[in-house]
Amino acid sequence: MCGIVGYIGDRNSSEVLVDGLRKLEYRGYDSAGVATIPKGARRLERVRAKGKLVNLEEKLSAVRDRGEIAHIGIGHTRWATHGKPEEHNAHPHTDTIEALAVVQNGIVENFHALREELKLQGHKFVSETDTEVIPHLIAQCLSDLGYKPTAGSVDNPHAPAPPSTFFLEAVRRAVNKLEGAFALAIMHVDFPNELIVVRQQAPLVIGVGEGENFCASDTPALVAYTRKVLLLENGEIARLTRDAVEIYSFHGDRQRRSPQTLNWNPVLVEKQGFRHFMLKEIYEQPGVVRMGLAKFVSDDNQVNLGIDDAVLENLTNIQILACGTSWHASLVGKYLLEQLVGIPTAVQYASEYRYAPPPLMPNTLTIGVTQSGETADTLAALELAKSRGDRCLGITNRPESSISRIADRILDTQAGIEIGVAATKTFVAQVLMFYFLALDLGLRRQTLSQEQADRIIDGLRQLPSQIEVILEGQERYIEQLAHSFTHTQDFIYLGRGINFPIALEGSLKLKEISYIHAEGYPAGEMKHGPIALLDADVPVVAIATPGSVYEKVLSNAQEARAREAQLIGVAPLDDPAAVEIFDHLLPIPVVDEILSPLLTVIPLQLLAYHIAAHRGLDVDQPRNLAKSVTVE
Repeated sequence: MCGIVGYIGDRNSSEVLVDGLRKLEYRGYDSAGVATIPKGARRLERVRAKGKLVNLEEKLSAVRDRGEIAHIGIGHTRWATHGKPEEHNAHPHTDTIEALAVVQNGIVENFHALREELKLQGHKFVSETDTEVIPHLIAQCLSDLGYKPTAGSVDNPHAPAPPSTFFLEAVRRAVNKLEGAFALAIMHVDFPNELIVVRQQAPLVIGVGEGENFCASDTPALVAYTRKVLLLENGEIARLTRDAVEIYSFHGDRQRRSPQTLNWNPVLVEKQGFRHFMLKEIYEQPGVVRMGLAKFVSDDNQVNLGIDDAVLENLTNIQILACGTSWHASLVGKYLLEQLVGIPTAVQYASEYRYAPPPLMPNTLTIGVTQSGETADTLAALELAKSRGDRCLGITNRPESSISRIADRILDTQAGIEIGVAATKTFVAQVLMFYFLALDLGLRRQTLSQEQADRIIDGLRQLPSQIEVILEGQERYIEQLAHSFTHTQDFIYLGRGINFPIALEGSLKLKEISYIHAEGYPAGEMKHGPIALLDADVPVVAIATPGSVYEKVLSNAQEARAREAQLIGVAPLDDPAAVEIFDHLLPIPVVDEILSPLLTVIPLQLLAYHIAAHRGLDVDQPRNLAKSVTVE
């Protein structure tokens, strides 16, 4: 969840670090810090600040005024787990003599026992974090190797540095004592020409440049400088110098790996004139659908996901593992797989599956769905499913991520990088991937005729222009409507059938970015409890699209209207009944009911966005949230 950036080369490292951290702000954070080794000095320059990066930059301006330049450094944005979000808990953390600095993403589960052991050996701690044990542990391992520190010695600043092998070996010994999930970047003033990075169950990528190298917890921090990357595997350590990258296992064995090239452009991570990344990404959704269709569906309507027959043959049931927005996309997937393919499908919260998996069943396909490919609960759940003998697919927007090393096949949603913490275009891309999977399976198992598949695919091909109609025709109206709900405290969202997950997703979007309490319910369940909440101060958003449950949803909306609730309808404009029932109508084009989720979600994204914007909130980086949840 935290952001890590490291640099070694000839640039001003502080500028590279802050720029990289800014590219990682979307991951969520509550404090930030950098540590550098000024050129020609044997000391750390550590600057930390609570709150946003602008606070860190203000502090760094004083350092810049001294005219010092550093060519090596590490930076961090922290999302608090152990210890409050205060400056003394911010990263980087150091050892007692402030010779060694560490930044960490993840959790050290045995930090308390290590801390007590290190205290007995004379180490002094100044924070409440789990991370602080790491620099002290490495320092202790250096001492055990016979290292005698020269750092901070005013009397002997030019003392010869110890052998460089000491540093790597001390880190290797230390990380083998850590339990948990962590990614680390480490530097030492007595080893100013190398940066050590570590990965264990938390994302970390190395950027390979010319006469410079980088590390980061996510690739957006790197694309402005290089598109050549090396992906660390779990249980690996890398030594970065200006001109080389060496990778070792935790056992010390040298690993060989070639860089891969990202197909990203730095422009992809800019706002391009939009007020927020979230709004930009909402507007990118027609292109996402077009991209998916171009990638996976041929001109003659043949679906090709590149999945081996062995993965999909003789299936008797499917289970889907996901969290958050991906869980909502998976609920749409469940509907499609059961209704179009006829395979019993269960959607599990990945965090719950890990500790209470269902009974083992033969011929099970397990699908892990994660935007980042790094969601800790989803990865762990998918690993468990694989260990039980299930065939495994991964649906992700990041095919280079950790999920690719677990799943038998990755389905790349082709959405492009998403910066806004609240998922929009990646939700649509995940749902679209479930349409493709259902079509593929339905044709394979002959539960769908080619004629039926053609009708669905032809409808999918119309969706990009229909989404554009909604965006162009409704945004200004929704922006004005949002003013009416700036001070609202509660919302209810209703949907039935395939649009019940959209009610959940619409309410989640509102909660995430506006901090308004909202709940999604199956419309038919409202009278079984939630109706008690309704009055004139609780608006109800109802998704009512023509199809098998249309009249039922309109009837449920009438029940809410009778309790004086304001009614907002996502419904067709040309239906007199809808126009009469709803106080505010967010019209969508009339499409086959089974395709409607890809349209009904659009006005709900816009509504949540504009309410949050009118409330003056940080839409792209809502409080307490992170884009990638890489800790349990």
